Amino acid sequence: MKTSTRCGIIGLLCWFVPSVGVLVVLSLLGLGELLLGDSHPFPGDPPAADLLAWVALLGWLFILVGYCFFFLARKESDRIVHLWRRVLPPVALLSLLAMSSSLAQLAGRHWGEWGHLKAMLQDNEVRVRAFSSRADGALSEEEFARAKLWLLEQPVTFQFKTEPEPAKLRLMRTVPPYLGVDFGRGQNAVFDPVTMHCIYSD
Repeated sequence: MKTSTRCGIIGLLCWFVPSVGVLVVLSLLGLGELLLGDSHPFPGDPPAADLLAWVALLGWLFILVGYCFFFLARKESDRIVHLWRRVLPPVALLSLLAMSSSLAQLAGRHWGEWGHLKAMLQDNEVRVRAFSSRADGALSEEEFARAKLWLLEQPVTFQFKTEPEPAKLRLMRTVPPYLGVDFGRGQNAVFDPVTMHCIYSD
């Protein structure tokens, strides 16, 4: 047996149980979010879908390492190779399906109503940074105060169809991105204006 093949089998032996465990946990977390998730546009405190997406990404990267071992040992008739081939793909598919709701929430922030909100955040982030006298767009304390006053005098709102009251754009951070979304009822969130990943919520 080649050294690479032997390493592959040893890797599969070490990786199999943790990999199944990771995928089962991802599946349970995804199902929990699917059953308990809220249709309200506020991402939550903490932002469950965003956190689950990162957890899922890390989990699937862990599984990918195991598949590297599988690639090395795939031609062997060892029991662990057959076990990996039969068990991991369906469990991985189950985790993907369970996480689909969270992934869809994140993807949905790039079109439709969320797409318009994203464009508003990007446009007004540029306007806020225009108050800066620095090349990198960072605001001094005085510039931040002027930008905040400007936004109060010219409020920017966005109406979700499912919500009775419009959401408001407000200055929420002293470092970029400066703008956040006030969803009302004390619910606030800041999104990366490019990825729309929620980086802060309360």
